[in-house]
Amino acid sequence: MSRRSTLTLAIVLAAAALHPVAVAAAAPTAAGPAFCAPQRTPASFRSCIAAAAAAYTALWAPELAARGRSATPPTISIFTRVPLNPCFDATAGDFAVASFWCDKSVTVYVSAPASPYWTREYAREARRQGVLASDARRLHRSQARLLRGLPNQGAATELAHELGHWVQYASGIDAYYYAKGQGPSRMADRYRSAFELSADCMAGWVQGRAAATGRWRDSPFISWAGLATMAELGGDLDRMKPGFRFPKETQIVAHGGAATRLTMYRNGLALGRRGADGINGCAGAAARFTGTLAPPA
Repeated sequence: MSRRSTLTLAIVLAAAALHPVAVAAAAPTAAGPAFCAPQRTPASFRSCIAAAAAAYTALWAPELAARGRSATPPTISIFTRVPLNPCFDATAGDFAVASFWCDKSVTVYVSAPASPYWTREYAREARRQGVLASDARRLHRSQARLLRGLPNQGAATELAHELGHWVQYASGIDAYYYAKGQGPSRMADRYRSAFELSADCMAGWVQGRAAATGRWRDSPFISWAGLATMAELGGDLDRMKPGFRFPKETQIVAHGGAATRLTMYRNGLALGRRGADGINGCAGAAARFTGTLAPPA
């Protein structure tokens, strides 16, 4: 599940209902690679999520097939109010606004109210910290443009993390993490973090693979949106430095903070761009980072 910072429950409760998104096979076409429109409208958001889900699940299919596993895509449901589901009480805490994966319904629930938040909030905080100017110079964009964010692409990055949990489920390694993460011990905490951080790595893997194979448009601005989203999902941005650099955390708690999540996401990007094994590669990266044992290959 993705972290949420300050979105209010009132925003969610004031909105409408669930919108299933069809996931079809995705491949490069004569029209070029897929992408998410920069303007955030309900229609462009639905189109972005559908395109991203199709591209990402298609890229995971051969990885799962190599393990002898089915790659039937999950259901993707966009919600604009607290969703009823068989996994969580979605009226409590972060679930009120979080996108999340539910294994009991084999569904990724995608939060529409959260989608504009990630890249825009990162840019606002970067401006407060005095480091947005370095991003703007590197991207050849104005700070005003960065402050408008790239919300649809940010939502696609959040989706990529939740689809990482689907891959864990489809590959069977989620049971390993679940068993190792039982109880209140420090080692169980580490396994629970490894579960989440491997999904961050998988988000990077699938986005890096999509760019490298021409399934998804690749640009510095799109990369900025992915990094900004992961940083904001990690929270605690008050110590950021130019170039998405954050002090290393002394202790990883739950999903980890911005430094940890960016590290795992970047690991995944590198694995995906060179065509390495996304499942074992990310499980191994998370294990090394948390001092745990990776699931059996």
